[in-house]
Amino acid sequence: MEAFFCWRSPIRYCWAVTLLFGLLLVLSSPRGRAAESAAGSQTAERDSSCWQTTSGAVAEVTPSEPSGVGAGIVLDEHLLTDGQRDEDYNGGGELTVSGPHTTLLGRGLDRALGFIDQTTCPRARFELPGWTTAHAFAAGILIFTPRDLTASGVVAGDRPYASEFFLSVGRRYTSPSNSVVYDSSLTVGVLGLPAADSVQSFLHRLTDSTQPQGWSHQISAGGEPTARYSAARQELIVESGDKAWHGDSKWTAAGSVGTVTEASVALSARWGRIESPWWAFAPEENMYVQETQPVAPMIATGAPAEVFAFAGVRAKARAYNAFLQGQFRASDLTYSESSLNPLLGEAWAGVEMRTSSGWAIQYLARWESPELRSGVGSRSIIWGSIEVAKSFR
Repeated sequence: MEAFFCWRSPIRYCWAVTLLFGLLLVLSSPRGRAAESAAGSQTAERDSSCWQTTSGAVAEVTPSEPSGVGAGIVLDEHLLTDGQRDEDYNGGGELTVSGPHTTLLGRGLDRALGFIDQTTCPRARFELPGWTTAHAFAAGILIFTPRDLTASGVVAGDRPYASEFFLSVGRRYTSPSNSVVYDSSLTVGVLGLPAADSVQSFLHRLTDSTQPQGWSHQISAGGEPTARYSAARQELIVESGDKAWHGDSKWTAAGSVGTVTEASVALSARWGRIESPWWAFAPEENMYVQETQPVAPMIATGAPAEVFAFAGVRAKARAYNAFLQGQFRASDLTYSESSLNPLLGEAWAGVEMRTSSGWAIQYLARWESPELRSGVGSRSIIWGSIEVAKSFR
């Protein structure tokens, strides 16, 4: 995928992508451990903890892996955040299934993700014992629009119409003896399908909102495949408070290559009646919609409901965004590298409640600094989301 974007973009993009993802791999190594030499036989590599952990796929999942179903929907911003805004990241959602995969498609994508994780993994990463792998599979949609939905032509200077229908798999590598957790995901999708117009028009009829008129000018109109690989490293900073009410904070280094290519560093914290592990909640891992993640482990039977507030910030260095720059297929409106802000800021806050029966509900509001450097489209992005999930023992 990196070669794809180097071919499509100016030569400085190639260096940016390589450096950003290289930084991610350096940050993803446990502190105090140097990567082992690449020398060694293939047999030695297969005997390494890294190979054993990342190549387990579905057949070797731990029996205690949490399973469940989660549904997350991102509604129009004017319904969940600001009633005056109906633009930019206009909506979307995903359905996530967590646990051992049963479908052929889920198994195939997960094995592909395991192969990539194995290839990019420093062999010293999983030397400590007790590492386990959890899996998730998701399907979803993303929708982007300009501010003026009544315009039937191209709105120069504003965000183009864009959409993606996608399938995604995610993995989480955890160990009780380590304060570091690793997440990864692989997403395949299609940009530019006309069905995006139908989906948004239907939602706007339900909410009596303005009907969009410019979908014929969306990025990659007619359809074009796309893909993205992402990886993240979470590390606990501190846990504080007594047993009933307490908080935790962490920092996360992440990066992605593909549809959106970027590297980021985030700080996040939560406080309340918390029963779930610190690593089980990761709102900082998102690409407009939440990255595909396994559901959190069940809290103890009969335990009081988990209720907490959370907030965080993230700094991003972005090299490429297909939703603004397009891919191979010609689009009516795209933006060059020089028209986009390479450095972005992000902040979020919200609340979540989970019960011992496995039900959970979350509300989140998120802000991002302007992606376009100038023009009417140079504005901050605000959106809200509501997510509902059910996990099983």
